[in-house]
Amino acid sequence: MSSEESAIEAAPETSKKVEAPKVVVLQSYDGEEFEVDLVVASQSETIKNMIEDGCVERSVPLPNVEGSVLAKVVEYWKRHVEGGKEEELKKWDKEFVEAEKQEVLEIMVAAHYLNSQPLFDLCCQAVANTISDMTVEDVREYFGIENDLTPEEERRIKDVNRWVFD
Repeated sequence: MSSEESAIEAAPETSKKVEAPKVVVLQSYDGEEFEVDLVVASQSETIKNMIEDGCVERSVPLPNVEGSVLAKVVEYWKRHVEGGKEEELKKWDKEFVEAEKQEVLEIMVAAHYLNSQPLFDLCCQAVANTISDMTVEDVREYFGIENDLTPEEERRIKDVNRWVFD
């Protein structure tokens, strides 16, 4: 190996490594900003991946999340990062999803968008618990679904699936 080659090999690497921020600003579509620790924001796989891939310097725009909903999502993340006894967290989670129906549904959609699986699962379970004893008509009303079946179509479906209605 020539002395020139040795000098090249010994030369320090000049490429700069971009360091991940310690704090990140989450920006809702309506302009609200939430400054949160990286560990809190990393409760979202989507945000975590954006940061790891170097796509975030300081601010993360979230065009599909309203500020009031993002506030609740951040509240959930912070509480779960803080941790605590399992029974206390379960109680806190239960109270967290005892919100208005629309708020829980919006948080669930945001959790899905942000790929925050524990929060998404919590909201899904809350909705499932709510509708589990409802009639078909009550579920339609709960979700604002219009019944577009004719009485004849409904009767036919009930006949074919009689075991469900017994």
